[in-house]
Amino acid sequence: MKKNIFFTLIILSQIINGASLIGKRIPKARIRMVDGEYAKLSDFYSEGPLIIDFWTTWWTYCERQLGYLNELNTAFQNVGLQVLAVNVNKPNTINQVRPYIKKRKYKFNVSVDPSSKLAKRFKVLGFPTFFLVDKNGTIIYKSAGYEKGMENKYLSKLLEYYDSEGIKYDDFKYTEEITDNSKDPNIRIDF
Repeated sequence: MKKNIFFTLIILSQIINGASLIGKRIPKARIRMVDGEYAKLSDFYSEGPLIIDFWTTWWTYCERQLGYLNELNTAFQNVGLQVLAVNVNKPNTINQVRPYIKKRKYKFNVSVDPSSKLAKRFKVLGFPTFFLVDKNGTIIYKSAGYEKGMENKYLSKLLEYYDSEGIKYDDFKYTEEITDNSKDPNIRIDF
């Protein structure tokens, strides 16, 4: 019972925090990319929408979501979509990020936020946390956590954006390749 109340409170706080960010511009920030270079958040949304996803290497649901975002990135990059995956592993495990990305052959931009400074500015309380940002840097959608079927909501919000901007795009069908680990309560760690 206490466990259910705890999770309900976390979800409610995510909803309240998320709603307060919708319609606001993303913060100006300099971020460290996984390759050690630095970039500005504004570098990523000028050509079209930006998906920012806060994630960890040890949470199964982050892996599922990243697989989907990789497909979205591939399918919509020709119409301006950028995906920025912000890893929030702690400093002692940040060295796992590059091999994790390389092993899965993700083709989107990856930055690291080991002190969670950027995550705090975005009011991230859990993982994964997904933001859809328009070409002006305004947050138009936020989702915290993951459950099966969220892919449809993300796609719907992205297509709504493209439609509102009059941008033509090809049909997209998600090909779920990752096995369903959603019933596996264990935390997996890649070394």
